[in-house]
Amino acid sequence: MESVYQTLAKIGYTHPLHPTLTHLVMGLVMGAFIFVLMASFFRRESLARTAWHCMVLALIALLPTAVLGYADWQHRLAGNLIFPITIKLILAGLLLVLLVVAIFLGFRTENWSRNVVITYAVCLLVVIGIGYFGGELVYGKKPATAATQETLVSEGALVFTQSCSACHHSDKTDYKMGPGMKGLFQLEKLPVSGRPVTEANILTQLKTPFKSMPAFPELSEEKVSALIAFLKTL
Repeated sequence: MESVYQTLAKIGYTHPLHPTLTHLVMGLVMGAFIFVLMASFFRRESLARTAWHCMVLALIALLPTAVLGYADWQHRLAGNLIFPITIKLILAGLLLVLLVVAIFLGFRTENWSRNVVITYAVCLLVVIGIGYFGGELVYGKKPATAATQETLVSEGALVFTQSCSACHHSDKTDYKMGPGMKGLFQLEKLPVSGRPVTEANILTQLKTPFKSMPAFPELSEEKVSALIAFLKTL
């Protein structure tokens, strides 16, 4: 998968892959709920059958969506099990069970029965929850004020001194044991791995390094954020 990301980056595509398929699963579940409500109101078997077909397609689409979600998680967050990821994993497992139940009920009962409608409604709530916590990964952190940003950079400088300065210069691009970090965020690609210079790729480099660089699993999410804030000032 990493080779896929690198190939896409070479042609200018640096976005995560998972969201491109989440819309398919969510749209099908939303559509199924709308169709089953209409079937219940108008007593139309054809509408209920359409709702059931939407659920079948949602179940089929869930597998590649989950695979790409796992790939994005490893590539961008180095498998770091932060809170929104934990909740998304739980909700995705719950959605899988609910979709199977919904499809099974379509065989056993009237497709607009109360149990079917309730199951579809719960599926809808679950995909809304998945979407919400997906948004938290991107938009959840509030922008730092000037004062807090200054504090963050200071903390990042300390992290750099303690964990990075033995191998990297902060004031020039010359190699020490690794490349100098000056002007890092003005570059298009990281000096050794060739990956795009993004916060996610720097996190990946710290957790699962490229080539001979040691890993730093002990660095918390807060320390990594501070270190990145410091690197942006070089």
